[in-house]
Amino acid sequence: MTDIHAAATPRTRTIDLGDGLIMRWSTKDDSKHVQELVGDSFRWLLFGPPLTPGVIPPPNKILMAGARRLLSGVNATMNEFNYALVEDTKRKGTDKNPIVACTSIHRVRAYYGSVKLFFGKPELIATDPEYRNRGLVRKLLNEMIHPESEARGDSLQFIPGIPHFYRQFGYEYAMCSFGASSIKNVQSLPSLAKGKTEPYTLRKATLADIPYLVKLSERESLSPHTPFGLFYGPEYWKYTIHDYVEIMENEYDVPRDSYIFVDAATGKDVGFAIVTHAFGLKVEAIALDKEQALSWNDVLFPVLRQIVANEKTSLEAKKSKTTDPEAAKAIKTDGFPMLLQIHPAHPAYALLGTLVSPPQDKPGFRLMVRINDYPQFIRTVTPELERRLAKSPMAGLSGKLQFDFFRKVEGNKGKGLEIEFKKGKLVDVKDWARQLPEKDVEDYLAIKARGEEDQIPTLYEASLAPLTFNNLLTGERSFRDLIWSHGETSYGNDATKLLIDILFPKGEQHVDTFFW
Repeated sequence: MTDIHAAATPRTRTIDLGDGLIMRWSTKDDSKHVQELVGDSFRWLLFGPPLTPGVIPPPNKILMAGARRLLSGVNATMNEFNYALVEDTKRKGTDKNPIVACTSIHRVRAYYGSVKLFFGKPELIATDPEYRNRGLVRKLLNEMIHPESEARGDSLQFIPGIPHFYRQFGYEYAMCSFGASSIKNVQSLPSLAKGKTEPYTLRKATLADIPYLVKLSERESLSPHTPFGLFYGPEYWKYTIHDYVEIMENEYDVPRDSYIFVDAATGKDVGFAIVTHAFGLKVEAIALDKEQALSWNDVLFPVLRQIVANEKTSLEAKKSKTTDPEAAKAIKTDGFPMLLQIHPAHPAYALLGTLVSPPQDKPGFRLMVRINDYPQFIRTVTPELERRLAKSPMAGLSGKLQFDFFRKVEGNKGKGLEIEFKKGKLVDVKDWARQLPEKDVEDYLAIKARGEEDQIPTLYEASLAPLTFNNLLTGERSFRDLIWSHGETSYGNDATKLLIDILFPKGEQHVDTFFW
């Protein structure tokens, strides 16, 4: 298996920040201190029961477990050398944690239509309260995390976390998970007819299933309605099927279940599902093997019944081991809900009908996106943009599409963008800046003097507020959405608007990112 987390920048690098502070990359030996910092920094992040007034909560054990897994050396998203740290050398030999700020950089597989990509994700960022407001996170991102991500070829960086905070580093909300729906009581699912056996059964996936699972993770099988999203690669499957289980230490390590669907009559594998349990029973992904030509009408309810039965068994075992009577009483082993976090157009919704609540009429979990180099991103996804153009009424187009972003801002290196097409092929893309009208007149007169008017390309001109091109690129918003939401958004003529809609259509995104 290819190591997608190999370092692109030197891991021996140390940056002196002054006053005893140094910035460096991690090793496994830093795990304990990173866990302590994360636990202390996120103690106020609520995952469980409400906070008790007047009481400082304990360290966040859930995220401490996450930090340990990230630095385990077997994580799917990063290796043990991919945490950027700020260390206070003056704290060495004392009872204080020497690690005072940290940011990890994950790498995940993604797709843009027919094009496969890698995205970087800064994650589990923390700063000791005594060291906040010193710009340490900015230094970690700008001097270590972003350069590393770009050097290894990540097309963008995306980040969850504190609302609004990461805008100052050039991030813009431009990714979003599906909104979850709920089967409020799993007992409402149709029962298996008396005397019958399930026509499709479940088995836990093994390492031998990885090639099959990677094949079924392709967009065409798993999420055909999403032109943009994250892809479950071999690293994901190896980690969630095997490695995660191997490094579990306590109840804060909650693994995912990866199920293979088996045709009981033929013994053939026919699909898969990803089921999570961290915050109740939830189906994160569910797909059929297209080569088997099966109907969801036949497969869905047998699969859901067995997922529910497995959850019931797990909850009963947990309840029997719980010594606190009140805590045991709170564990519901019958009639619990099941969440579905799958595309709103998935056939499961039509088959479930009123048994499931409609997909939420609001965004799911929103994430911020940074794309520092628009020309490089466009070059990477050129095959998909050419495919979209070829299928459109503007197939064979020649001309230049020019975007004016008004000014250069943190998070992107250009004031504008020019994309040139010749006979439907993307032949050039570059940073661009609008020049003075007087210079336009001068250039035109020079061309006319040379008798080359017929070589003047057709121009398609538009303007966008800084960084909102991120929303167009990811499909999180349409051009029309941006026209209504940002007064800076404009276009020269109807042909320009049509071209933008063809190249950058709005679409749902497949985003499942918290499996680490």
